[in-house]
Amino acid sequence: MTIRLILMTTALLIVFASHGYSEEQNRLSIYYAYQNWKLDLPAIDGSFPNDQKVGQGVFGLNATGVVSDRLHADLSGTMANTTSRLEYDNSADNVKQSLSSLNDTRLRITYTFGEGKGAGSVFFNLPTGKRELTAAEYGLTTEIADVSRKFMVRRYGQGLDIGVDWFVLPKWGSFGLSVGGGYLYHGKYRPLKLDTLESKEYKYGDEIFGAIGFNLDGRPVGGSFGVTVKYYTKDKYDNKETFQAGVATTISGAVTYSEAFDLTLGTSVLMRGKAKIRSSQDQVLSDEKETSGRNRILINATGSFPATEKMRVLGRLEFANVSANDYSKESVEFLPKSYYVGFGGGVGYALTDAFSASSMISYYTGKIDSDFGLTGLGLTFVLTFQPGQGR
Repeated sequence: MTIRLILMTTALLIVFASHGYSEEQNRLSIYYAYQNWKLDLPAIDGSFPNDQKVGQGVFGLNATGVVSDRLHADLSGTMANTTSRLEYDNSADNVKQSLSSLNDTRLRITYTFGEGKGAGSVFFNLPTGKRELTAAEYGLTTEIADVSRKFMVRRYGQGLDIGVDWFVLPKWGSFGLSVGGGYLYHGKYRPLKLDTLESKEYKYGDEIFGAIGFNLDGRPVGGSFGVTVKYYTKDKYDNKETFQAGVATTISGAVTYSEAFDLTLGTSVLMRGKAKIRSSQDQVLSDEKETSGRNRILINATGSFPATEKMRVLGRLEFANVSANDYSKESVEFLPKSYYVGFGGGVGYALTDAFSASSMISYYTGKIDSDFGLTGLGLTFVLTFQPGQGR
């Protein structure tokens, strides 16, 4: 834990040491977000649970420190508590599992050049989070990794990751283009705490990605569109090739309106290709027979409406749909389809010229595999400090 705190503190100092250079652009947000989901399980008899409940509370911060007109640093860190509960007719049989920890810290340093017509970044995932989980804790992390439900933290900790990216950003009037790519190296880490002295480490495959997009910075109407493609190298466990994720393609777009009020309509489509898995016969990786990954569609609408000079009314609608994978229901590799619809509202308030606060409550309803009812509740509180505002 001492090493984790040192790493996070070092990252914080890098960001806030830049405070004196461009005070107006420095920014710090501290927030708390809570998600609670209930999955209704079909009633069979008293030996089977009736409900599964998973809740997660996250304290976090996002900070931007501007060193100069060309150089700035962004930092984000969280601490999360996740609790899973299986509830039976007889409450004495209920099963509860919790995991609370500081999570990995993310740091990005960006340099712009050519009067803003290009940018390059180096970014890090600092291993401040919890690793070497017990079997029960690891089972809990697989629950929050399922994209059928919305959680802010899906992984508590992994190895040191180091990445770079670079983008060309030409602009003609209000129309801007973005073309670039990057590479992310994933370090090794120990996901499970073993009783044996033998060290077994896991390494996610590195990521190679490319992206192209454009944005129209118009008023009152603007918009953006982009495509990102990611290729993954092979995962390794105990230095043996064990898995290779399929190519992932993300297509996203948004339309914005900003005049009497602010409104954004956005969508994102994630498509996954076939992975490579290790066969039990020859222990080599080959294409899986069916695609195990699932495609996902996200649609959202967010609005901000001025109520007074200092207060704004906030609103949000969202829809998430995850397809089933290609395996049959009888297969252990099968992952079901799911969807949820969410709507929420809240307020934002300017406390001073430099401080602002906002809060929102959201309700979700949906299904997993058409048989399991899904409901959720979300709460968010944000406090933002931006020095130099109003001067």
